[in-house]
Amino acid sequence: MDNDSTHIEFVTFITLKDGRRIYAREYGKKAFPIRVPNKKDN
Repeated sequence: MDNDSTHIEFVTFITLKDGRRIYAREYGKKAFPIRVPNKKDN
């Protein structure tokens, strides 16, 4: 799964499906890493 089609972005909060926000600082972190697909260049 670790290939050139994705990259890692760091975010300070994550919004859950029920609308609640989880903040990284509540878990002793500065940010959460999330995997994001790269945009395709046409």
